[in-house]
Amino acid sequence: MKKFLVLLFFMMAGLAIQSKAQTVYASSKGEKYHTADCKLSGDADSMTLAAAKKAGKTSCGVCKPDEHLKDKMVQCSGKTADGTQCKRQTASKDGKCFQHKSK
Repeated sequence: MKKFLVLLFFMMAGLAIQSKAQTVYASSKGEKYHTADCKLSGDADSMTLAAAKKAGKTSCGVCKPDEHLKDKMVQCSGKTADGTQCKRQTASKDGKCFQHKSK
């Protein structure tokens, strides 16, 4: 029972640490990683900053994700075509990513 509790503790600690890691967006073929708001992120998948750097990707020169490490990120309040909430994170004051900002 004690081993189970210790294992459970470490699993929960690992999940907590992983959830605090910064999420960036990069495509498998691309060389750069982006913020969720970047217009150049396109169809990129989310990954941790550490994973992007480990894969040899560098910071985008347009959105500069390394400068936004301390920005408070929130989930975009926009709706997708199927009516679900957008999954991108944004630091924009209006609470919407680049795809859902009014033009």
